[in-house]
Amino acid sequence: MRKHPVMSGLLLLVALGFVFYLIFYRAGVQTGSAGTKGFSLNDKIGVLPIEGLITDSFKINQNIDEFAQDSSIVAVVVRIDSPGGSVGAAQEIYDAILELKKKKKVVVSMGSIAASGGLLIACAGDKIVANPGTITGSISAIMQFANLEELLKKVGVKSSVVKSGPYKDIGSPMREMTPEERLIVQELVDDIYNQFIDVIVRDRKLPREQV
Repeated sequence: MRKHPVMSGLLLLVALGFVFYLIFYRAGVQTGSAGTKGFSLNDKIGVLPIEGLITDSFKINQNIDEFAQDSSIVAVVVRIDSPGGSVGAAQEIYDAILELKKKKKVVVSMGSIAASGGLLIACAGDKIVANPGTITGSISAIMQFANLEELLKKVGVKSSVVKSGPYKDIGSPMREMTPEERLIVQELVDDIYNQFIDVIVRDRKLPREQV
């Protein structure tokens, strides 16, 4: 009896699908040698979103710790869509991801923007993936202070300051910053900038002069 061509094609597809399933299932469950881990159907990939302005690390680091403790999670994707933010918070998240990387593979996925502190965090990953249109970079540090002295004079507001040290009110909006204070702040900004450069050079294996 002659076989129907459509039925024959469907049977072939089913058979091929079953073969591919066996190949990938066996490869996932049974492969793996020293230093590598095979994937099984029970393995999971964690996703850690870091979005918006980075102001605090507590919740994100809490999620990182949960991923680290979950034995079913074999890798984590860190999805960054952030222009940066607080230096301290970004450094805490960066350090937490470095610790996570000792237990799991970490891949960083950059969204529309991963700049400044977002880029710092990205450097902790094993691999970074970005879109052609992703805005990244901004390897820098900045501090800004508003001077409202003249404005306050116009509305008749005066300020009296009692302080324990000469630099206790550095950056006060009530007065102009002195040259000595400006030098102190500049040294602080330069130190933060150099910390950022150190991370790029170490983690991305780039010459310092290129960065």
